[in-house]
Amino acid sequence: MAGGHKVDTEALTRAAKAVSEMPRNTLQQPLAAVKDVQIVAADFGEAHGNNFDPYHSGVLRLAGIADAYLKASDAFAQKLNSAGGHYQVNEDASGSAVKAAGK
Repeated sequence: MAGGHKVDTEALTRAAKAVSEMPRNTLQQPLAAVKDVQIVAADFGEAHGNNFDPYHSGVLRLAGIADAYLKASDAFAQKLNSAGGHYQVNEDASGSAVKAAGK
């Protein structure tokens, strides 16, 4: 690239994989368990039953946040992969242009 700038497209691919897989591997099972929570107001006991609704809505909100994070990390990983592809195409085109100019 001009000015000596070089992009390691393999590093972008590895980073994309880590950005996508690491959160998913860490959160997928616990997130599924949270979404399938089986706790009901009676489980809080008579003295604390009125705390169930805020607890339940808070847990579901946290699950939504975690799910949004997973979607965002997947989207970012796709952008990293796409950027790597664009850099590689540009590198290939520049290499071809230099070779053609030298003939």
